[in-house]
Amino acid sequence: MANYHFGIDNVSRGKGHSLACRLNYVSGERIRDLYLDASYCRHRSDVLYCEVFLPVGAPQELRSMQILCNRLDAAEARYDARTAREFKCSLPNELSAEDLVRITKDFVTENFTDKGLCTVVAIHDKRNPTDPSKNNPHAHILVATRVLDGDNFSKAKDRERNKRDYVAVWRAGWAREVNLGYERAGLKERVSPDSYEVQGIYEKEPTNHLSLVDYQKECRGERTERGDEKRAIQARNKERERQHLELEREVDFSPSR
Repeated sequence: MANYHFGIDNVSRGKGHSLACRLNYVSGERIRDLYLDASYCRHRSDVLYCEVFLPVGAPQELRSMQILCNRLDAAEARYDARTAREFKCSLPNELSAEDLVRITKDFVTENFTDKGLCTVVAIHDKRNPTDPSKNNPHAHILVATRVLDGDNFSKAKDRERNKRDYVAVWRAGWAREVNLGYERAGLKERVSPDSYEVQGIYEKEPTNHLSLVDYQKECRGERTERGDEKRAIQARNKERERQHLELEREVDFSPSR
C-alpha cells in the first residue's frame, strides 16, 4: 500500500542535540563530537545506503562524514546553534533498492546540493522475509544550514530555506519523486503530500506512525499498542473503502430517471 510520511526537524544544540550523534544514528559510523568532546559508536545493520552529497566544486575531503561534521560544528559558535536540518521520509515497500536510492538522490540534488548545501543521506531498510508488509524503508536526510563559500562554510546562515513556503515545496517534491519511482516501475500506486481532507477523501482515517522501538518489536513478532492502533485504523479504512465501493456500484446501476 502506498503511504506518505515526510517529517522535518532541526538538529539544535539548544535542544541538547549533537550533529555527531545524529550522523552516527543514521549511518552506523563512529563519529566524534569535537564540540562536546564525545564519541558516538552505535552500529546499525539496516543501512541500505549512505552517502555524503556535495555541491559542484566542493572540497572532496568533505565526503568524509567526520570531516564534514567537524567543519559544520566549527562554523557554529553559539551554544544554541542549529547545525543541520533533518528530514525523515517514507519510501515505497514495492520498489527495488536501486529505485529507493534514485528517488532520494534526485530529491536531494534538486532541493539541496544544487543550492550549495552539503547533505548526508542514509536509507534504512530492514527487510522482513516472512511479512513484507512490515517493511519500513525510509530515508534520513541531514542538510547543512550554511552554504559553502569556496572551501569553507559561509559566515552567513542559509535563512532563505527557513521560510515556511519551503515546507510545501519539499513535501510536493518528495511526493513527485516517489510517484516517478512508481511510474518507472510500471505500478499504479501514487502518493500525495496533501491531507486526506484536502484530497477530498473525508472517510479515510490517517494511520499513525510507529516509533523505531515499536517497529523493531513488531518485526520480532511482538504486538505493540501503537501497532494495534495502526492495524485497527487500517481495518476501519478497508471497511470504509468496501462500503464506498458498494455505494458507487449502487449509484452506477441505479435506474435513470
